[in-house]
Amino acid sequence: MRVAILGMGAIGHVVARALAGRAELVNVDRTRAPLRDGEAPVDVAIVTTKTPGTAWAADTAARLLAPDGVALTIQNGLGNYEILAEHVGRERAAVGVIYVGAQLVNGELRATGPGKVEMGRPPAAAQRARLDGLARSLRDGGMDVTVVDDPWPAVWRKVVTNAAVNPLTALVRRTNAELLADAPASRVADGIAREVARVATASGVRIGEDEAVKQWRTMAALTGANRSSMLQDVEAGRPTEIEAISGAVAREGERRGVAAPLNQAMTLLVSSLAGNS
Repeated sequence: MRVAILGMGAIGHVVARALAGRAELVNVDRTRAPLRDGEAPVDVAIVTTKTPGTAWAADTAARLLAPDGVALTIQNGLGNYEILAEHVGRERAAVGVIYVGAQLVNGELRATGPGKVEMGRPPAAAQRARLDGLARSLRDGGMDVTVVDDPWPAVWRKVVTNAAVNPLTALVRRTNAELLADAPASRVADGIAREVARVATASGVRIGEDEAVKQWRTMAALTGANRSSMLQDVEAGRPTEIEAISGAVAREGERRGVAAPLNQAMTLLVSSLAGNS
């Protein structure tokens, strides 16, 4: 199986580590042409880039992918699948989530573990077979992998945690555990999680508000030492994923008639920081 990893940041390195020796890897970033002359197309393209790079990754996947291949996004936030499907076709697009704390320090991967992935089956048989093969290889590489028919509950559950934790840790410069211990900030995070639950429910994925609060708090406790990816981006002066997380929640809420003022506030505040103005 020939696999392209689109985006060799920390998450890309986590996936590459799991697949090493189990697939023929093509690591792609903006410095490498999608396919060199005479190079075969790929069976699977995994989009791991930060969301500001989604359009680039989707265009690259369309150039790389075999006709019976599948492109999988495991990025944070909302809207990535739609961009990917627009470029490669819905029959070749799939969406999932990954849970792992990871960062690159001087080019060296530091991760909290092998990671957990949940991904949704695409509609066509050939692409399902490709995705099942990828799942087996990732499991063999030590990852906890689940393949489901409907990935959207998993996507929205991760949005709950991302929206509650990432913007606030970036704004108040706290680790996940420090955010949890900060009573005023954690109350704001509770409110954000409740907003996401209401928007998700209006969008067809039922999440209880108390369930959402419990979820972000549990995840923050489990990953207490973690510095969120948004905090890392702000500290490095890089563009963040705020528009795909809080911004997307606010926009979907407006479309559904559900107010999400806290998510809108997070979008504006984080966007005012370095790299987003």
